[in-house]
Amino acid sequence: MPSQSSVEIRNYDKQSLRLVDVISGISPNAMRRVFGGWIFFAAVVAVIVIVAPDLSNQFVGLTLFVLVAFTLIMFGQSRISEGWPAIISDNNIIGVVRDPVKREYICVDKSIVVDAVPTLIKPNKKAIEIQLSAEKLTEADNDVLKQAVWPRDGKLIGLAHFKRREDACKSLMWCVEKK
Repeated sequence: MPSQSSVEIRNYDKQSLRLVDVISGISPNAMRRVFGGWIFFAAVVAVIVIVAPDLSNQFVGLTLFVLVAFTLIMFGQSRISEGWPAIISDNNIIGVVRDPVKREYICVDKSIVVDAVPTLIKPNKKAIEIQLSAEKLTEADNDVLKQAVWPRDGKLIGLAHFKRREDACKSLMWCVEKK
């Protein structure tokens, strides 16, 4: 058994979360595309409302106000620079999100990862099951694993977002095998 814990809970800050590899989740690039799409949509709606004949100034002003307000709220709440990663690879660890708002991840050492397989979380959430080497897990490691969003003995479950589960599993195992 390892002398130190192979499973731990880590908190990331905005800067450090930008430096990790996103295996599954919403990457910063996807967030930028979504926000860019919203800006384009809002601009088109604003132009249509402004040039439309016979609309009252009150309606035009209210529409523009709502578009600007919603854009500012969306920008303030979004994490364009870091995204919403569900499964990450950071140097010698694999992390699965525990609390996305706090940027908290349950992290396991790559040396205890055995396999990654596609799975479903009932009723219909697509996920990735990270199987861990049971003989390398201590009691303390299992206690940390029980704090996961979807606790399993000797396994860590993470959601698969915007990527085929099979591809995410291959990416995860590639990150595990590379040194």
